[in-house]
Amino acid sequence: MLGDEAFRLVKEAKNITTDHIPAYNEEQVRLVAQESRYLWTRIEELIANLNTLQSQGGDGHELESSQTQGQMGDHPMSSQKAFEGAADLGGYSQYSLESDPTTATSRNNAIIENTNAQSTLFLVTLNRNKRCLLAYHHKRMEFIRSLLWALHLAPSLVPAQMSVKLSPEEQNYAREYAKLNSAYRDAVERQLCPNDSLDWTANGELPPRDLFIEVRVVKDCGEIVTENGVVNLQAGSQHYLHRSDIEHLITIGYLEHISPK
Repeated sequence: MLGDEAFRLVKEAKNITTDHIPAYNEEQVRLVAQESRYLWTRIEELIANLNTLQSQGGDGHELESSQTQGQMGDHPMSSQKAFEGAADLGGYSQYSLESDPTTATSRNNAIIENTNAQSTLFLVTLNRNKRCLLAYHHKRMEFIRSLLWALHLAPSLVPAQMSVKLSPEEQNYAREYAKLNSAYRDAVERQLCPNDSLDWTANGELPPRDLFIEVRVVKDCGEIVTENGVVNLQAGSQHYLHRSDIEHLITIGYLEHISPK
């Protein structure tokens, strides 16, 4: 059926969550784009033949041939599958030439009506395919932006198992997005607070009541430098540290905040 490939793509985009993204489905995107290009070609052919019929007062044979080709010709995927349900819009190729002008006019009017229906169906499907493609890529871009902000705009911190699910274009988008935001941040800081640094990745929560918090090390971080000296963060160990020193490690999942009971 027309639009089935785009529907599968949208269902896949629906599975994207805040912590999960499927691998980029390049083959499915290619199929949707290929079907869309084919539909646009068919629309152009139908409109051109319809204009010829209306302007020259033809007998409709050229248009009938085009309709038959659109129903029986090769489709990028499968003509039987892709145009199931659409083929019934044609069916005028069985008419023979009529000498009666009234009969010819009626037949031409039927062909024009059929062509309008076909072109409308193809155009609606084409626009739907476009919306599905945009929705699929927009959903993935939202995930990438959210991930980058959680990682303090550092694409190098994206986990390898997640990075392989992004297309080369998406990986380049992540790098350019982080670079653009970093450049904007630096420009603002130079103008507004040249002697200070702004935390652009703050999540907007209420200010913490405790300057020091207790944390448990989830992943081995090695040694870090804090305001009070060097601390070795080994997996499984617990520490009582200044929040500003280790908050970014909590954000990316290396440390776990132990809430007071």
